Amino acid sequence: MFLRRLATAFKSQDWVIVITELAMVFAGVLIALQFDNWNTTNRNQRALDEMLERVVAELDLNDDIIATLSEQIEGGSDARAAAFQALDECDGSETARVNMNSTLNDLARDYSPSLSSISLEQLNRRDAFLDLLSLDIRTALGVYSNHLQEEQNQLRFNAGLRWDQHVMTNQLVTIDLNVEEGAHSLAIPQDMTLICDDPAFRRQFFITVAFVESTRLRLQRFKEYMDAFRLALEAEISDR
Repeated sequence: MFLRRLATAFKSQDWVIVITELAMVFAGVLIALQFDNWNTTNRNQRALDEMLERVVAELDLNDDIIATLSEQIEGGSDARAAAFQALDECDGSETARVNMNSTLNDLARDYSPSLSSISLEQLNRRDAFLDLLSLDIRTALGVYSNHLQEEQNQLRFNAGLRWDQHVMTNQLVTIDLNVEEGAHSLAIPQDMTLICDDPAFRRQFFITVAFVESTRLRLQRFKEYMDAFRLALEAEISDR
């Protein structure tokens, strides 16, 4: 129908009809494109809202990971201090040996946190989502993402060094089998003077403790970056 009217108008050189018909076609196309863009933007807005909520949940998870690990490390600080004192004084008492054994087993825990970043990485890869965010949150997102990547890389690197030089690899550290309970644990010899006089043990013990403490300090510093990003993210969500 449209083509027939347009052909008739061309033949009769009725340019008003030709221009009118073409204008209606172009207007229809533009309206359709505008509606499609509006519909796509709305879908992206809804998907972005869900993505931001997942990023918030990820921050909550990392908060819990940091709090739990920091509590574990701080919980063993008194025992580690007592173990250092026993080494300095070469305390040969059974109490000192039991405390040292307990400290060794505490240090053998996995102090290598795995911080969550799946939703954050997905957000960074979606240009359509990033275009809908304010400049402030995009800046905060870039800063936090860089800090997170750097922290994860450094924690993995430190964990590798820690296990390479861990005190549990010392030849004086053995396994104490508890037949009654069916358990086993790290242990040192009955004679505490053996480890007191062993410079390798002292060095490895110090390095292991230092890496554990540095993990706690790094996580506390990273939490400040995470809290700053959380404030920016909450402001962005409230403004949407």
